[in-house]
Amino acid sequence: MGRSRVLLFRLLTVSLAIVGSFLIAAGLAAQQYVNAQLPWHEAVLDSQGRLLAWYHPEKNLGYDQFVRLAWDFIEHKVPLQGSTGLKVYLVNCCYDPQTLQGIEYQHNPACTFAHFVDFLVGWFPYSGDDQAVRVVREMLDYQLAHGTTPPDWDWASVPFATTCPGALEYGRCITGMPPDFYGGIETDKIGELGLGYVRFYEMTGERKYLEAGIHCATALAKHVRAGDAEHTPWPYRVDARTGVVLVNEQYGGMIVAPVRLFDELVRLGVGDSVAYGKARDMAWKWLLAQPLNKDSSAWDKWSGYYEDVPKNTVNVNDTTSMMTAHYILSQDDPSEVEPNWRAKVGHLLDRSRLLLGRGPFFGAWAIDEQIPYEPGVLLGTDSKGTCCSRGGLTCRTAQWGAINAMYYEKARDGQAREDAFRSLNYATYFAASDGKISCCGFGGIPGPYLFEDGYADAGRSFMWALGAIPEFAPVGQDHLLRSSSTVQKVTYGKRSVEYRTFDKVGTEVLRLSFKPTRLMVGGGLLTARSDLREEGYTVRVMAGGDFEVRVRRVKSNDISISGS
Repeated sequence: MGRSRVLLFRLLTVSLAIVGSFLIAAGLAAQQYVNAQLPWHEAVLDSQGRLLAWYHPEKNLGYDQFVRLAWDFIEHKVPLQGSTGLKVYLVNCCYDPQTLQGIEYQHNPACTFAHFVDFLVGWFPYSGDDQAVRVVREMLDYQLAHGTTPPDWDWASVPFATTCPGALEYGRCITGMPPDFYGGIETDKIGELGLGYVRFYEMTGERKYLEAGIHCATALAKHVRAGDAEHTPWPYRVDARTGVVLVNEQYGGMIVAPVRLFDELVRLGVGDSVAYGKARDMAWKWLLAQPLNKDSSAWDKWSGYYEDVPKNTVNVNDTTSMMTAHYILSQDDPSEVEPNWRAKVGHLLDRSRLLLGRGPFFGAWAIDEQIPYEPGVLLGTDSKGTCCSRGGLTCRTAQWGAINAMYYEKARDGQAREDAFRSLNYATYFAASDGKISCCGFGGIPGPYLFEDGYADAGRSFMWALGAIPEFAPVGQDHLLRSSSTVQKVTYGKRSVEYRTFDKVGTEVLRLSFKPTRLMVGGGLLTARSDLREEGYTVRVMAGGDFEVRVRRVKSNDISISGS
């Protein structure tokens, strides 16, 4: 393209941006948006003036539409980055909404790909979408080939958390070090992606992913320490080559991420189960004694997670606290890991709303990402350093909604259900109808279209919420909403569902448009029951004529459901 045509193109791009801003401003005068940061859809309200999802809320299609838009965009609309021959999400964290090309900003592949696995684990059984499996395999394979530490390093064969924008090889551009420094890792991302590898192994049966997860757990078990109010069980940022802690990063990170990885490998009985169990117990004990303990000076010190944030232990977030709440609520019996779980999880939910809440907007709380915080003192929503948007973030809002949904399921807290519904409704407004999902709304942080925030993290939260509250799932459709085991295959037919799971023992939750009359597990009939204290299934008639089906099986991973 000639110089004059390049100039013309740039002038045209600027002009279109100005016109677009004018049209948005004009639209604000003509329509009623949830707030000025979310100008993609007019607010849809119920008869009491409270917020509903923007897409066919009368059919419960709002959350379904969000996750479908997300996967359709990732599968079919993400282009190759420049001349690399690689999809943008492999080399960039975020994209320009006009060109769809990557933006020059630090990439965060490990957590992004880990969260896509979480999203996939919920989405695949819900949809049977094989293309999503192929996309996630591409992500994990690229990380293994281009983003893994050498086997002779102190932290051996573990994933790099960061890379420079557009770089084909990961391992540079870690915060706090010169851009060309090679070898920095973030230890919590090892736990996140390690679990992602293991889950993908469970889905596909491909052992290389299990081995990658074992490498992650082995490195974490090797380096675990007791920790205290100033030291997390693993330093946050480390030189993987030598094991030296970077820029005094002794405190920070999502400590529950390695706990989740250790739990799964111990359950599978692979790797060094004894070492993994000891490391898990040490890390969980630290969580109970420090950030979950109001008598500790580290109480509510949920600091460090985001790859682009420099060391600052008074800058706290809700990602690490909400995932800790998720871990507690994911247990069959939460009291086995935290006897006072109702109060502890309730406090974490309240903390996020009080510290990072925006609104409420038509009864819906939005949740922001991070804020400088002094223990015991809330600095307020207009504090200097608050990030990132008056409208909150897609991922943070959706996850707060999902944890409320899970809390309702376990504790039957009615306000939590209402909070979940309204906040999840609000999160749908970040998604435009063409599948572009903003992390922070119009006018938020630069480069607001991040693959991790708007797609992977927000998407997995919607799946968690649907599994916890089947009433949120679409009316008149058939969906496997949750399984205690990774689902390997699913087929939806006319008044039938067949699926296969990794484990022969497990439980499932489905919402079906038909009443099941025949449920087979491994060739044998299951018995309809009033509860699931024994193997069998329960059926509950839902409003509108659908059926909530819960299954408990103890002898096979092949399940077939048919009905009238």
